[in-house]
Amino acid sequence: MLAGLLVASFSVPAFAAEKLNAGIKIVIDGQDEAYADAPMMQNHQVLLPLRAVVTKLGFQDDNEHIVWNADEKSVTLNRDNTKIYFRVGSQVANVGDKTISLPSASVLSENGKTYVPADFFKQILGKQVTWDISTQSVQITTSNKEKAVAVLKTFDTGDPAAIEKWVNPDKYIQHNLGFANGREALIGAIKRIKGAGRTSDMIRVIEDGDYVLVHHFNSKRALFDIFRFENGKIVEHWDNLQDIAALNPSGHTMVDGATKITDLNKTEANKALVKKFAEDVLIGKNPGAMPSYFDGDNYIQHNPMIGDGLTKQGVISGYDKIHMVIGEGNFVLAVSEANFGGKPSAIYDLFRLENGKIAEHWDIIDSIPPKDQWKNANGKF
Repeated sequence: MLAGLLVASFSVPAFAAEKLNAGIKIVIDGQDEAYADAPMMQNHQVLLPLRAVVTKLGFQDDNEHIVWNADEKSVTLNRDNTKIYFRVGSQVANVGDKTISLPSASVLSENGKTYVPADFFKQILGKQVTWDISTQSVQITTSNKEKAVAVLKTFDTGDPAAIEKWVNPDKYIQHNLGFANGREALIGAIKRIKGAGRTSDMIRVIEDGDYVLVHHFNSKRALFDIFRFENGKIVEHWDNLQDIAALNPSGHTMVDGATKITDLNKTEANKALVKKFAEDVLIGKNPGAMPSYFDGDNYIQHNPMIGDGLTKQGVISGYDKIHMVIGEGNFVLAVSEANFGGKPSAIYDLFRLENGKIAEHWDIIDSIPPKDQWKNANGKF
């Protein structure tokens, strides 16, 4: 019962508070380290030292990224174009234009250090936060989604730290045919492009078991990246990219549109529907079934060449094989091998489903180079 209470809100019953206060540990991504500012209890809530924890989570420890305002008694955290603001003594925090309520207020310790409730790191920073009663420790874990995004951001910053932390040093299977296998090849590429001034926008991040899909774009290209994880480390990678095109006939870009993940209880049903659609329509086993997968003419299209509505769609020929279907809730990606425009190609089709029908579609088509140009032998798929 005690463990359940702590996992839910880190609220500690009075009979346990004194014992816990004497020895609460902080474990971040499996690393149990000593902190000069120990966790503390207030009103049966576990409170953690803000600066000590956020710097372990990747915030730079300087007055630009962690800002203390003595007059307001407020803290501002700045990272990745996101501003987090709260006042000591308040139970709310602002993240961008959103206001989030916390289970207890932040406080100042006797030596002037800011402490926040353990749930702050879950609600505000999106970490996985749990309580391990056997070791009396707060476990703060970076999600696989966060890891995937952090690795992709290294191409913007030129800093390989996230790759060194989250990519397996002994096993990294690469399916981008322009790169060799192994983590070091990836780090070498990051160092070569350092200072290129590119900025990527992460639009959709989807998790399906050990797989994470990131749909993103920069000034030149739209991209899908897929990472496979083992024991919290990235061990395999696939991607597909295409030059950014002009608005399509309905005024949509290649990446805009819905982003909210819903219907988590329908994930498997939606994946099965997309797989069947791909077999029937894309591969062509039963092209006449195409209308049954849509809600009349209610269909949003992001392909650069095609407008909205089912009547605008043609049956695309040339699909040969569906290699992978991954999804989360209402979003499902199909990875396919095709012959497109006379060239062997990879096509990544992302679908948004609504009430058992396909409601929105994005795609990226990338040609596969000749084998004599490959820098690894793994193939595109």
